[in-house]
Amino acid sequence: MKIVIADSSTLITLLDTNNFSLLFELFEEIIISDAVYSEITQKFYHKEKIDSYISSMRLKLSSVKHNEMYEMLIKRLDKGESESIALAKKLKLPLIIDERKGRKIAKSLEIKIIGFVGIILKLLDKKIISKDRAIEIVKEVEENDFRLSSDLKDLIYSF
Repeated sequence: MKIVIADSSTLITLLDTNNFSLLFELFEEIIISDAVYSEITQKFYHKEKIDSYISSMRLKLSSVKHNEMYEMLIKRLDKGESESIALAKKLKLPLIIDERKGRKIAKSLEIKIIGFVGIILKLLDKKIISKDRAIEIVKEVEENDFRLSSDLKDLIYSF
């Protein structure tokens, strides 16, 4: 995957734990919607980091037209998820998303999805991070209130 659309939760978690740059080991470019940008940059220190990635052209902002697809999604999801899914569908790109309901809807729309665990597994598979580092990242994100099921953690621990 060279280019990917991203919802906010995984990005915020990776920013909070200083692991955001790992995304660029897997993706050349990440596109976020205006709503996702707003969600991420509520914390000032995130805004500074995100704006520097936008300046470097690795992270791109894309406005989403609130069309029929968006109107259908907003009835069931928040604004960031709705814009992200609508954008991924329109641009025919994979989507980084972790919320269960959003993942289910994206899959039903035949959007290829990847979440936090999938990203960690890809980093392990490509030998970009060690298993010890992966376990460390899992602990860091859990300390930042990012919930992972035992089954998902087992995927990483048993890698």
